Amino acid sequence: MKKSVTAIFLISILFFGCRKEKFSSEGEWLGPILKTNLSLIDLLPDTLVKSNGDNSVDLVFDYSYGINSLEDVLVVPDRVETIEVSLESLVLDDRTFTDTLTLLEMYPQSALLHGQTALLPAQDITTNQGTVIDVTEQFFKTAKFNEGFIDIEISNDLPVEAELIEFQLLNDGDKSVILSGSITNLQPFSSDSQTYSLAGKTVDGIMEMQVSRIKTKASSGLVSIDIYKGLRTTFSVRDLKPEYATAVFPAQNLVEREDETKYDFGGAELTRIEVKSGSILMKVESSIEEAIVLEYAVPNSSKLNDTNSIYKEWVIPPAEPGKVVYVEERFPIDGFNIILKGKDVSTYPTFNHIYNTLIARINYTGIERTLSLSDKIKIEFGLVDVKPQLIIGDPGYHQFDIKDTFPVDLFKKVQGNISLDDARFLLNVENGFGIDALIEVPELLGINTRKPQNVKLTSSEISNPIFIKKARNVGYLIPSQEVIVMDKSNSNLKLFLENIPDEIQPNLKVILRPYGTLNQEDFAFDVSTLTADFALQVPLNFGLDSFELLRDEEFNLFDDEKAQNAISGKIIVKALNTFPISSSIQLDFLDENGQVMTSLFDNKTNYLTAAEEDPITEKVLIGVESELITEVSETQMAILKNASEIRIIAKLNTKDASRYKMYNDYSIDLKLITDLVYETKF
Repeated sequence: MKKSVTAIFLISILFFGCRKEKFSSEGEWLGPILKTNLSLIDLLPDTLVKSNGDNSVDLVFDYSYGINSLEDVLVVPDRVETIEVSLESLVLDDRTFTDTLTLLEMYPQSALLHGQTALLPAQDITTNQGTVIDVTEQFFKTAKFNEGFIDIEISNDLPVEAELIEFQLLNDGDKSVILSGSITNLQPFSSDSQTYSLAGKTVDGIMEMQVSRIKTKASSGLVSIDIYKGLRTTFSVRDLKPEYATAVFPAQNLVEREDETKYDFGGAELTRIEVKSGSILMKVESSIEEAIVLEYAVPNSSKLNDTNSIYKEWVIPPAEPGKVVYVEERFPIDGFNIILKGKDVSTYPTFNHIYNTLIARINYTGIERTLSLSDKIKIEFGLVDVKPQLIIGDPGYHQFDIKDTFPVDLFKKVQGNISLDDARFLLNVENGFGIDALIEVPELLGINTRKPQNVKLTSSEISNPIFIKKARNVGYLIPSQEVIVMDKSNSNLKLFLENIPDEIQPNLKVILRPYGTLNQEDFAFDVSTLTADFALQVPLNFGLDSFELLRDEEFNLFDDEKAQNAISGKIIVKALNTFPISSSIQLDFLDENGQVMTSLFDNKTNYLTAAEEDPITEKVLIGVESELITEVSETQMAILKNASEIRIIAKLNTKDASRYKMYNDYSIDLKLITDLVYETKF
């Protein structure tokens, strides 16, 4: 049956006057399609095989099971925490204000005595005059306090005793009383203070301090007169926690949090994670009319060749009055190593705990804001979508039960002499985890669905659990490997194959860390795998002197109007051969009836170099590129214009009598490039 693979030809045309010009058209056969279509396993029916001589090739059919990635063993869960903060945790600065009622203000006649020594008479002064105190620019405009205190201190700088001082603090606007009090018997050059609560008080930023009555004693003798000294009043506000406030708020921390966040890895106890990809999530809802600065850090973290730990700062803009600001950001932490031993790596906990800190603060801006207890900031933060590149610790006990059925059409597609005596069934177990493992094979069935009949493969090699040592990390990963070979000497493989199975059903049990771990030093990379590869090797006694792989494709290069003017050129074949066998390439151009009109590359210069087998695995790991070029004459070009299909033929050659194992992923990838000369007409 003919299969179709898309070929795309890109034609580039250069124009210069009326001369003959060259242009290139490249047709690309997509690699995966050609690998599939030109592979040995898919094209092995006897209709494609021509046996010449006694050269033989070993065919290997393999199928893999196992743990394909670190994610099969461990997933780092998202860990997002939520904190909600209101103005109950906000404060206003402590402030101190001072005002002096001078002797001159209390006793104007003292102006005549300034700088002299004289007797001061007793005074008893009553007044409703006060001193206005305006703190709106540097403190607050108005505030109602849930908590807070004012300390009133009066210092007597006069040379006489103050028998009575009565005072009150008023809101300047409505003259409502904030506090009132008195101090008695204040000796010369001494001080006394009283404290008043502001709880439940509404305080304006413009206040009036009134000393409503002052009663002093007369001096007992001559005293030095300084009319600029008097009763000095100092009032200090402290520990202010507002219910609401319109104020210039000071810099302060709303949240100061440090935590050893515990992670649940499903039984694993990890001491370190190297992050391949992941982020810090920060989601914020804020109704606060002030910019919020968030700082998140994981102090016990580092990057290769970088001493800085994980740290990120976000600025949340101020909310408009009555509105809420929503911010969500992610900060990548790719490449960071995170220690999971808590804050102090030398003390408990020694695993599964990430020490992290969060600070939410406001900076001093000098801008007046209105804040209230109804204003809140909600913070959701944590590590999300973390994919580890490396984990270290105790991965925990893991058991994987694998039971599956895979088709084996090997015997349908191969005709000839099959030597069952020399057949081998291999179980190749490779452990890329730094974790010990056990493989158990309770059952391995060969199923012939046509009879139907099942035969169980029995062998001393798989009757007991197979222990696989952990891989080694020496700066790069060195997997451990165990190869179990079953043949006629140690199994019933001949009977197993004589059943001509078209399906094989393995039943596997894979156990990671079966006997525990020491010192929490097991490890796994993101590229770690543990695979059980079943390989059936059956010697096939036929030669490949002229074994052909072929594919028919549509040929529509000359659909382009300018390409119709091509008179000659070249066809270039670029090939990637992953067969360990050299091959020749031939291109047949067919008419609409499938008849060959002409052929290219049908000479001795059409060979593709064989790929080399790896001496350890005896398998080709890297293909070999070849480039073939052939000239297209004017006569051939005329024929190509009438071709509707192109047949690609690859002839494998083992005339040197070498024997090779054929794997089902061997293929030949091809790319065709045309370099044509065409004639422009004006």
